[in-house]
Amino acid sequence: MESKKIISNKNILLLAVDALLLGGFWLVNQVKLTGIAFHEWFGLALGLILILHLVMHWRWLLNMVKNFFKTTNLVQQLKLVLDIVGFAAFFTIIISGILMSKSVLPTFGLSGLHSHSLKIIHVTATNLTIYMIAGHLLLNVKTIFKILKSLLPKSRKPVVREALQSE
Repeated sequence: MESKKIISNKNILLLAVDALLLGGFWLVNQVKLTGIAFHEWFGLALGLILILHLVMHWRWLLNMVKNFFKTTNLVQQLKLVLDIVGFAAFFTIIISGILMSKSVLPTFGLSGLHSHSLKIIHVTATNLTIYMIAGHLLLNVKTIFKILKSLLPKSRKPVVREALQSE
């Protein structure tokens, strides 16, 4: 029995939420494929999923902020900085997107702003979020593979060895 179990149902759920955010972020950025209405409404839904992600990581986040200057673990500090920047960038995307809305706001009888500066902010925040996601994945690749490996069925003996022993 392991003294420290890192593969828990909570970790599997966290990975599933992360995968949903990653896949959703890719899909929401395929505006030519999905259309502007899907882009806007699904972008808002991703914002809610991001809040869920934040709530699920809240204890880790508070602990890291509290101990940021006490720890010498550079990787954990980098994860925290990336996560904060990514969270800010993601919500900048959502706020700027709502302000420029061509689908969501008109549903409520409102009209969006059509500003070139707002569009630049939206695109810059999107690009920053893409870099943050890449960094986040790289810094967590070991944990991701451990969780994925734990989901694979466990066989007691390799099939080849079993076949050879039966002869």
